[in-house]
Amino acid sequence: FFERPDRHHGRNEDISGRAGASCIGTGSLIVGTMATHVHLPVIPVNPQEKHAQAIVDYAVEANVLQHVRANRWLALDIGSFRVARFNWVVFTFASAVLWAFVIGVMASEQKDAEGAKFNGALTVFAVWQKWITQNFTWLYIGTQDAWGIFVLYMAFSRFGHLKLGKDNEQPAFNDATWFSMLFCSGIGIGLYFYGVSEPIYYYRLSYENKLFKVPFQNDDQRAQQALFVVLYHWGFHAWGAYILVALLLGFVAFRWDMPMTFRIAFYPLLGDVVYGFFGDVVDFLSMACTTFGVCTSLGFGCDILLAGLRRVDCGTGAFCESNVPADDGSESDKAKAWKVGIIAIITLIASISVVTGLDKGLKTISQVTFGLGNLLLLSLVYLDNTWYLINSYVQSVGHYMQYLVLIGFQTDAFEQLSLEFVPTASTLWDQASFRDVDGNATTDKIWANKVYTDVTKATGRPMGDPAEYFGSHSSSWIDAWTIFYWGWWVSWAPFVGIFVATISRGRTIRQVVLGAFLAPIVYSFFFLIILGSLGIKMQRVVELGLNHPADWVAGTVNCTAMGYDKSGTPFSQDAVALANIGYFSLACRAHPDRLYDVLSPYGSGMFKFLGIITLMGVALYFVTSSDSGSFVDDTLSAGGLMHCPIPQRIYWAVTEGACAMALMYSGGSNAIAALQNVSIISGFPLTIGICFMCASLHRAAKYDMGEKDIMDSTRFITGLFDFTEGFSPNMPAGVVLPNVRERLLSLSISWAAPFFTLHDMNIKIFSPAKASLITATVAAMFVCWIGCMFGEISSVNASYVGWVMYTCMITSIMYVRVKAREAYNVYGYWLEDTFSCLVMWPFVCSQLSLQAKALEPIVDINIDQNALIYAHLKKDHQASQDDKIPFQNTPQVARATEIVHPFTLHTHKIQSPVSTTAVQANMLVDGYPSQELGPIDGRIMMPHASMIPPASMIPPASMIPPA
Repeated sequence: FFERPDRHHGRNEDISGRAGASCIGTGSLIVGTMATHVHLPVIPVNPQEKHAQAIVDYAVEANVLQHVRANRWLALDIGSFRVARFNWVVFTFASAVLWAFVIGVMASEQKDAEGAKFNGALTVFAVWQKWITQNFTWLYIGTQDAWGIFVLYMAFSRFGHLKLGKDNEQPAFNDATWFSMLFCSGIGIGLYFYGVSEPIYYYRLSYENKLFKVPFQNDDQRAQQALFVVLYHWGFHAWGAYILVALLLGFVAFRWDMPMTFRIAFYPLLGDVVYGFFGDVVDFLSMACTTFGVCTSLGFGCDILLAGLRRVDCGTGAFCESNVPADDGSESDKAKAWKVGIIAIITLIASISVVTGLDKGLKTISQVTFGLGNLLLLSLVYLDNTWYLINSYVQSVGHYMQYLVLIGFQTDAFEQLSLEFVPTASTLWDQASFRDVDGNATTDKIWANKVYTDVTKATGRPMGDPAEYFGSHSSSWIDAWTIFYWGWWVSWAPFVGIFVATISRGRTIRQVVLGAFLAPIVYSFFFLIILGSLGIKMQRVVELGLNHPADWVAGTVNCTAMGYDKSGTPFSQDAVALANIGYFSLACRAHPDRLYDVLSPYGSGMFKFLGIITLMGVALYFVTSSDSGSFVDDTLSAGGLMHCPIPQRIYWAVTEGACAMALMYSGGSNAIAALQNVSIISGFPLTIGICFMCASLHRAAKYDMGEKDIMDSTRFITGLFDFTEGFSPNMPAGVVLPNVRERLLSLSISWAAPFFTLHDMNIKIFSPAKASLITATVAAMFVCWIGCMFGEISSVNASYVGWVMYTCMITSIMYVRVKAREAYNVYGYWLEDTFSCLVMWPFVCSQLSLQAKALEPIVDINIDQNALIYAHLKKDHQASQDDKIPFQNTPQVARATEIVHPFTLHTHKIQSPVSTTAVQANMLVDGYPSQELGPIDGRIMMPHASMIPPASMIPPASMIPPA
């Protein structure tokens, strides 16, 4: 096995003498000489040696340097004071992206024709977000389901006992501390922000609010639907991505002694390539995603804290007068200044916490925050209708279990189909384009939907409203809610995954899944159901108290008729009277106020008490989110160094706070929408990456257990990402790859004529006729694809035929790669081949060509593996044809036959008919199979006399049927 503990990364270095490394069966490969076999291990690490060696402390800089390229590390000291320790490529790129984002957003404020302010950068983000959600709903929905199922498989399969660490390691934290830290890092602040408000969004609003996710026939069932959708967004799917990333990172980092960086997630797939530029890109993109995800939570926390400060200052009642500004647009500039101030204070506290370290600062804050949340929940359970709340919890969990699979795969396919039937242009790929809408050739074409434009031109009238005709809920609902949540969870995956992996060291895969997957779901469900049920109850109390029935099918109420103005303040006598005793129409209230509204019915003193607990809980969750995010950014930039210099920790905490401030200040009233857009955009590339992490974790677990199929396999001599290493990746001693010029030439030819380089492999593993057929097919598809794409200029829809040709070409290349893996005993799956060929087909063709030129196949895939079986059957059939005398007509002769017991060798003489035909048989001699005998000699097995039943047990002759 080959591993690289050396940080200098010589291109062809002899590592056999290094401690903890060994080369087994690497073979040799000389350019220009055909080698018969080179065995490169599937993953360049020796798990058994890793299990046996002592734990590596990555708080020690020298240990980190073993996994960082020599020209990447920057260390800066002032005297004896450590100032900086980081991978300068990762640090520079991440800083540039994040600060460019801050400056770009701050500098993009503009005014429209009416003088209203808007932010050009955030408008662009909104367009990008819309494009992603409309075109890739299927990807977000499908992958979340797949990740959750895969995580459960890993827990309950043969891999469940494997530890995130050495076999004899104990958990780093006790169960109570571990759980509180899990909860604080993952979803804490969002529960306060959405706990009351989200169910109300699904239950009642002041405008049409159709939502048909699960069947309902009355308002009770609609209320249950509202709670179910909340649990759907915060349950199984929310934690799937977190736990998958945590399992993989913890497994590779702690079991194989590698530094905790996001790049090591791809080590089981790509090997040492992750230590080069590829890994640098992965780490700095992970840092950007982490920061944007945390910024979203910080934005949520700002709104809740600002509203809470105002409400606690005012106390209970219908009206509120406070020095704290309202965030309803009336004091927008003052409110923005307060929000920036809140983020600045929280960033300062988080900086102090991150300086003290994970074991002290974050551990203590997490426990206190978890305790405050429990205090709030239990207080509400006892203050209100306890039995109603418990009933709601049990019932809602049951509904969640019943409809999870149904809704888990729902993409709103027919609702989103309506995007084609409206005049507003969609961003659906190839369903909107520049069209001649008015039929006037002299006017400019405009961006419009194809179907709507063609139909309206043909009929001369607009198309009907699909919502009215079909009764659908809004086509944008899934974009605004479900896809936002999935993008938010994914954007947090690097941050939460690294954090969960770090605090889960010493636990098994099964323990992490059950503890960090199922337990937080059960607890967060309790949080959400209690707050959501209280919100639904309050809305019903007000509707009944004001005698104002809602339209429960459409989910709407008339707020003006109920006595509420546009800002959510009650103005009618009855509405004010109800508000004074603590009951508000939550459907008419501002989002941040709803949490504090449900705390109001229990008296002014209790409201103050519950309000202060809520403020403290939100503020501390705010701190833990910022603290955890800064810790992860700092660790990634420093190549996995666990205790970075203090100035460096503070820098990342400040950078994170600056991004949140820029979004909150420049976004204005649309700041939350802007945060959501950034989360979805940053989560898109990570969604694809996490899919490969499933294969990476499965491969790592199989390899660690030493399973025969993967241990006996090898890998291609060249990698698809070798270009990130300048085509000179690190290889074992004696293995010499094609030089850079040959690699570039092969790749260039593959871009221009993939069939040419693919033919090198075809003639190596297939018969000449089949090889020529596949090569000709790929050539024809390639030419047709290019031709049809250019043909779109003069022939409408020709490009679609071109994409069909492209699909056929990719399928053919994939087939060759699958067969090449069989021929060369290369480990992998067809899904990996499919994606590789789909997006990197020139690299695949070049890889196959170089493999064919360098090595002879190990397996002849043209030989029928069942040939020997077929030959044996044919031989037996021929022998039966040669036997001219049927068995049933064979003359019978009576002869004495010895009956020999196999153990006692007692012999008895009987007369039995035996065929004269030579019958080959296997006999038992002394209880064991004998060698193949000649014609039967009459010796057969009979039981010993002691085993023969007495005569009394033999049935009478009258019971024996006639012959």
